[in-house]
Amino acid sequence: MEQKNKVLEKYEQGLTYNQVEELTKRGKVNKIKTKTSKSYGKILVENIFTWFNLICFFIAGILIAVGSYNNIAFLFIFLANLLIGIFQEVKAKRMVDKISVFVKTKATVLRQNEKQQVDIDKIVEGDIIFLSAGDQICCDCELIDGRVETNESLLTGESKPVRKKTGDLLLGGSFVVSGQCVSVAKKVGTESYSSTLVKKAREFKKSKSDILKTLNFIIKVIGFLLIPLGLLTYLDVKNNTGNTSQALVKMSGAIISIMPVGMFLLTSVSLVVGVIKLAKRKALVQELYSIEMLARVNCLCLDKTGTLTDGTMKVVNFVTLEKNKNLKEIFSSYLGSFNVKNQTQEALEEYFGKTSSSAKKVIDFSSDRKFSAVTFKNGKTYMLGAPEFVCKNLTEKLKNSIEDITKQGLRVVLLCENKNQIKNDTIDNNSKPVALVVLQDNIRSDAIETIKWFNENDVEIKIISGDNVETVANISKKVGVKGYNKYVSLFGKTDEEVIKCATEYNIFGRVTPEQKCLIIKTLKKSGKKVAMTGDGVNDILALKEADCSIAMAGGSEATRSASDLVMLENNFSSMPNIVIEGRRVINNISKSSSLFLTKTFFSMFLTIFALVSVYEYPLEPIHFFLWETFFIGIPAFFLALQPNKERIKGTFIGGITSKSLPGSFVLFLSAMACYIYCIKTNNLEIISTLISYTVTFGGFFILFNLCFPPDKFRTCVSLGCLLCSFLLLLLLPKWIFNYEKLVFNNFIFLIIAWVVIMLLYSTLKWLLEKLFKNKN
Repeated sequence: MEQKNKVLEKYEQGLTYNQVEELTKRGKVNKIKTKTSKSYGKILVENIFTWFNLICFFIAGILIAVGSYNNIAFLFIFLANLLIGIFQEVKAKRMVDKISVFVKTKATVLRQNEKQQVDIDKIVEGDIIFLSAGDQICCDCELIDGRVETNESLLTGESKPVRKKTGDLLLGGSFVVSGQCVSVAKKVGTESYSSTLVKKAREFKKSKSDILKTLNFIIKVIGFLLIPLGLLTYLDVKNNTGNTSQALVKMSGAIISIMPVGMFLLTSVSLVVGVIKLAKRKALVQELYSIEMLARVNCLCLDKTGTLTDGTMKVVNFVTLEKNKNLKEIFSSYLGSFNVKNQTQEALEEYFGKTSSSAKKVIDFSSDRKFSAVTFKNGKTYMLGAPEFVCKNLTEKLKNSIEDITKQGLRVVLLCENKNQIKNDTIDNNSKPVALVVLQDNIRSDAIETIKWFNENDVEIKIISGDNVETVANISKKVGVKGYNKYVSLFGKTDEEVIKCATEYNIFGRVTPEQKCLIIKTLKKSGKKVAMTGDGVNDILALKEADCSIAMAGGSEATRSASDLVMLENNFSSMPNIVIEGRRVINNISKSSSLFLTKTFFSMFLTIFALVSVYEYPLEPIHFFLWETFFIGIPAFFLALQPNKERIKGTFIGGITSKSLPGSFVLFLSAMACYIYCIKTNNLEIISTLISYTVTFGGFFILFNLCFPPDKFRTCVSLGCLLCSFLLLLLLPKWIFNYEKLVFNNFIFLIIAWVVIMLLYSTLKWLLEKLFKNKN
């Protein structure tokens, strides 16, 4: 003890402000790169300098060089979409930056003899740092006073808590599981041995987004095909006509029409709009594509505390089992031995009070061992916690009494006197019960309605708790959790038994942190998309494993740093709205993306046909202007904002393919019909005009079909776009569109073609959707 005091004297007042400033200038500061929103510069660079954007600018340069100014009309739509994307992402950044202040990681340090909160990236070497349960250790530190257990699983892979004593190294990136201590920062920032491990511990899971994988796949495939198809088109037209300018224009038409540029911008805009809407609901999205995983969730794992209950408790009964002891005084002194509080201890303190303790040794409570212990200076040792963990030899009578209480949804903690004393932070369990305390959880007022929503919207609920399983099952019954009677205690079960139980039961009690993680893994392997909510350091392993992790604002900083979403208000009733927003974003991206891919597939079919046939590629960029603007770009933007709460099923690529292939195939057949008609009438000069009219207003039928079931908004969007396209055709000179003059018979052909397109498209779409539905 004397040696420890000498160590503490060295750091008694902490660093002075002058010392902090000097150390910062010397680079001895804890600059750690954490996950934050993008800078404005990065937003601009990522939106402007993409592969497809550079091709668009290159094609625009070619068209200007050959004097085909009407064909650069696509550039205006492209730039408008680009500006919208940048504006929305900047808006999202500002909102996220604003609300992320509430969850910014800070540390408690001692400077000039005063405790204060500072950002972790402002900690300097030599700072005195105070740590307690739930904190994440921000740099390599030496423990100089106190006692803690740390979880180093994200660094070493070992999930068991590690006890730390004076002089031990606390690894940056690990978490304090129990206890509290005073430490001194030894290695900070890049000098820290654990700096790379801190980064690993703080980094978020690699995105499991199906949308991201699909978009990357589309970029690779189209990027691979684009240049060869464009060059072959140029050579084909040049050989047929001998006109270089015309060949360049037709090549530009083929390349621009194949690129689904707007689809990527639409995806980005839809996701950032989702981020903004979730931020308004006090939910901070820390990983953009986690919105998709949220939308796909069909299994939600909850802890009882903080979700079904509000985390507060009260003592409703106190039973003495040892009549000759003044147990209320023992409780009061016992509670005074601990500085770190949890909900149970707060309820006990309110009932028994708290006095200064004469403790000689203590073991702090942790979710892993489920008890705490104190050895007093008089030699007496007491343990307090879950009955089966503090006493191995409960009588049948006491077991039955505890069981009767827990069946009512009440919690029981048992105080035992142990014949052994605490040695080396461990204790041999040789105890006898002396008092039993009954506590009641306060059920959240909104829990019943929230659980009802999940039951009605195809989301299975699993309750995973460290409490007595019958208590958890009873509370689950009260709030309406389906399958509340299918419950199991995981106390003492092997990993193999836990894996078997994971899919068979809905309510789990006496669960350890490792078992939580194993349950999540098993549920995922069974094909479920799993979301996990948590607030304590014991939830971190499971949160990192879940498809979508959601931290409560009142939880530990470690939990918040490991989660995809952070709920800034501990409001469980907002969960359905958050899931609905995720579903809206992804469903609408899938629908709108199919419009872009319809044009892409059609253009690829037409380009390949032109290359293998005797006919040259017929279309210029301007021929796609009306279709791309009024039946793809504008409606896709508005449709992406529509409400949609259906759970996502199947793969993203399967969904957009089943929606886009029928349209592209039918439009390609209509283009072939135009060729046949022109050959029969010996009038190939009008082929470009006929195909342009056919696919443009065929695109309207596809859009209108996609708007089913129709409502006022969808009807106004689709008919409004149709009206605008007609007005442009009537008001603008025909030379802008490079259209040839048509006669009466040509219009009769177009009307017949549109009717056939509508019937054939509806049939093919129905067949393909049924095929993908059966596959998924």
